[in-house]
Amino acid sequence: MNGFNLALHASHRLARWIRFRLGLAGIAGVALLVAAGVGMVLATRTHHETAWLSAAAEHARERLAKFGAARPAEEHTPAEQLARFQQWFPPSSQSTADLRVIFAAAQSAHVDLARGEYQVRPVDGSGGLERFDVILPVKEHYAPVKAFVADVLNKLPHASLDELRVERPGSAADQLESRVHFTLFYRERAS
Repeated sequence: MNGFNLALHASHRLARWIRFRLGLAGIAGVALLVAAGVGMVLATRTHHETAWLSAAAEHARERLAKFGAARPAEEHTPAEQLARFQQWFPPSSQSTADLRVIFAAAQSAHVDLARGEYQVRPVDGSGGLERFDVILPVKEHYAPVKAFVADVLNKLPHASLDELRVERPGSAADQLESRVHFTLFYRERAS
């Protein structure tokens, strides 16, 4: 017999001896004692974690109260809030530079851009923002178009992708016909 078989045989003999000495009720009692011990350990651990979290929360409340008393909250009128929001957007004079970024992203993704549509119009109700719609038809495989779109959105945080339509003109067509519609948001020119 090899070592594994010997260990297996010994464990069977030990199990029979425990069952003979303790009986089924004794085995159940030992199992309940082990379960109670594990439960006690887990309850104690949970209690310590709860106490630690309570202390950390109290410390955070004290720091927040101290910070709040030291620095009064700034109050802005809605007009001031709107002006601050609009300052986050670049001026509309940057639109030409942004088009260069779009064309450079297309070139680095090996996407040939056909003649696109460009339209500038104010954003209704924004009080000073305008949108620049750039619609570009593209004939290319999906992976380069995806890389092109991702590059533009990463480089121009004030741009959004309004539409990406991808169509296969026929089942045998090698390239896809896509329509990429970006919208870039700017502050209106001061009049």
